[in-house]
Amino acid sequence: MQIGKKDVMWNLVATTMRVASGVIVLPLVLHLLPKDEVGLWNVFLVIGSLATLLDFGFASSFSRNITYIFSGVKELKPKGYVISNEDDKSISYDLLKSVIAAMRRYYGILALTFLFLFVIISPYYLTHVLLPTYTGNKSEIWYAWFTYGVLVAYQLYTYYYSSLLIGRGLIKRNLQITIVGQASRIVSSIIFLLLGFGIISLVIGQLVSDIVNRILCYAVFYDKDIKSKLKQAISIPIAEVMKVMTPNAIKIGVTTFGGFLFNKSIILIAPMYLTLQQIGSYGTTRQFVELIVSFASIWFSTYYPKITYHRVNDNIVHLKRMYIKSKIIQIGVFIICGVGFIILGPLLLNFIHSKTQLLQTWMIAILLVFSYLDSNQGISVSFLLSGNEVPFMKSALFTGLITVFILFGLFHFTSIGPWALILAPGFSQIIYQDWKWTKMIIDNYNIKQNDYWTELNRLLKSVLKQINSKLKR
Repeated sequence: MQIGKKDVMWNLVATTMRVASGVIVLPLVLHLLPKDEVGLWNVFLVIGSLATLLDFGFASSFSRNITYIFSGVKELKPKGYVISNEDDKSISYDLLKSVIAAMRRYYGILALTFLFLFVIISPYYLTHVLLPTYTGNKSEIWYAWFTYGVLVAYQLYTYYYSSLLIGRGLIKRNLQITIVGQASRIVSSIIFLLLGFGIISLVIGQLVSDIVNRILCYAVFYDKDIKSKLKQAISIPIAEVMKVMTPNAIKIGVTTFGGFLFNKSIILIAPMYLTLQQIGSYGTTRQFVELIVSFASIWFSTYYPKITYHRVNDNIVHLKRMYIKSKIIQIGVFIICGVGFIILGPLLLNFIHSKTQLLQTWMIAILLVFSYLDSNQGISVSFLLSGNEVPFMKSALFTGLITVFILFGLFHFTSIGPWALILAPGFSQIIYQDWKWTKMIIDNYNIKQNDYWTELNRLLKSVLKQINSKLKR
């Protein structure tokens, strides 16, 4: 599996495009849309994240097993993995065809289920929770809301396309497609914002982006070679594939539900206690922080398929080095971008005359700290998942429930307002999740403090060597 520095650079460009969609579109949103609509859009985004929740862990399970197949594995297991045979790295197209058929069936059912639940629940949520204090044109919000629901259903139906590219090791192609999709989102969103379509502009922009992304993903993965070999392959019954996928997928699904309670449900609960303007400030700040998290995870996310490849080939030394390197890059990016955001973020919003402001400086700083701890343990969790092991299901669900409990407590018994959205998930993670899985990886790989310094020294030498090489040119 060939993944290298060029893939990291393409990931950087793709993440920059996601930033660009914020840097270019967000100022227009903050300048042209009322504070209430900015708050509503943040709620829309949470509804979009329900796609991940309803997936119930199968995306991760499918993607991981696709990587196993392209790494030469001939048998999939409900738990753990089969070490790849060094003498036979051929791809089992029978197995690949079977997994793709299972993915297609599963996500088709999932999309219809979401659409059904969305149509039933939306009238109550919009009427009694979201819109009572909204002073704008409520009919436009209804239209935008249901259009967004159809968009999420489409996202679910085609959810596995990117997993196919990543599993095949086509990281660069997947990132290039992401860039094209983000560019189409930026252009279409700006056009409709300037035409005065309001919040529906953002829905249209996302819809255009997703359609472009899915079409290109399909075209790249299903090249002539793959089509020919899959046509000749004989698939096993879908039920047998699902038996392999289901045990860990359910565990990941429960974990995802806990993550939703911890990270996303707070936005759905917030309208009961906070104004839409306060939610808008929190959501806008959170978007910038999530961009920093994305930048900090670029190297790790790019090389993750290779981490899975080394796992099934039992390359412990490579796994240990990649884990340490990902941590070093992560904390470096967090420090640089976090400080930059605290200093420049408010100045940027003032410069564009934003109607929605960021949270206070200390609130941003604490949010960054909690986000780093969450991102830090996320790398450890992903390392565990690369081995098809899910030991964190119960703790993730417990953390999510504790988050909701603390959040309601802070809202009901205190008057700290938006602070509750930061402190509730932060404290619940510190109890267990933020240290447990990192400690497990450190113990499993016998990682010492000196290993970090050794890898940091190696990384600095590599960077300096590249700089000197470019200067000589």
